Amino acid sequence: MAAFNRAYKGLHGYLAVVVCVFGIIANILNIAVLTRKNMISATNCILTGLAVSDGLTMVAYLPFALRFYVLYGTESSIERNTAGAMRFLLFYACFSVVVHTVSIWLTVTLAVFRYIFIKYPRQGAVLCSLFRAKVAVFLVYVITLVVCIPNFVTITVQGEPQSSNGTTAVLWFVGFKMETKADKFIHDFNFWIQAILVKLVPCFGLTILSILLVQTMKRAEARRKNLRQKSAPAPSASSSADSSTRDRKTNRTTRMLLSVVVLFLLTEFPQGILNLLSGLLECFVNEVYNPLGDFMDILALINNGINFLLYCTMSKQFRDTFIEVF
Repeated sequence: MAAFNRAYKGLHGYLAVVVCVFGIIANILNIAVLTRKNMISATNCILTGLAVSDGLTMVAYLPFALRFYVLYGTESSIERNTAGAMRFLLFYACFSVVVHTVSIWLTVTLAVFRYIFIKYPRQGAVLCSLFRAKVAVFLVYVITLVVCIPNFVTITVQGEPQSSNGTTAVLWFVGFKMETKADKFIHDFNFWIQAILVKLVPCFGLTILSILLVQTMKRAEARRKNLRQKSAPAPSASSSADSSTRDRKTNRTTRMLLSVVVLFLLTEFPQGILNLLSGLLECFVNEVYNPLGDFMDILALINNGINFLLYCTMSKQFRDTFIEVF
């Protein structure tokens, strides 16, 4: 792990900058297309909220990668670890957790809405209305902010005097408050919130929802075939074509959203397992978790920026609207 970390660390900053620039532009395009009048729907409302949180994640990561990987290298130094830089790092540590957690739970919300829509097609339009989608997005942002409060209070900027050539300077860094029992309790409490509520619970939930979505799609398709075969008198060619087109559109949308969920799981589930093991095994953090941190970050960033490509390749409506707008 250590050898891999040394080999990759020098590349991470440059790769992250490229991915972030692409991701920021892609998510701006997502928002521009998904908010057109002809695109307004409950699903697209959630996807818009997801594009905002994904874009903000990359907006925060871009200056972080430039400052702490590209411009001043990856090792701590007086020039790199200034008080101002650490104040920014403190902001980034808090802000990035909030917006990334929002992305995680909006993906869960998206899967829940789609499952209800497919499972209960008659009630789906009511249960998964645009208003309820807006309320769900709003609640995800607000509740995430509240849940992440322990993360805000457990970290702080700290200074450590360094002597060199007869002069003394302060090397600043961001660390955990561990002076009192209350600090230690908040630190441990925050760790388990991040490991369980932010990572494992949504990942397990999305895994179950993905399986249910696939099963429900198959059942719905089989039900539609049986209804068409048993329907009498036979439907007209035009109504049959309209029904078939509508079914194909629904299936394409569900497959696209399922792809968003599966790609999310591929990047987030390993991080959730690593977080949990870090809390259970004392040596795991330094030997495995920290060396893989940069690689996990780049996977998450790629996932935050790839949705635009999925929408373009899997949604004709998105593609047509994109061409019309731009």
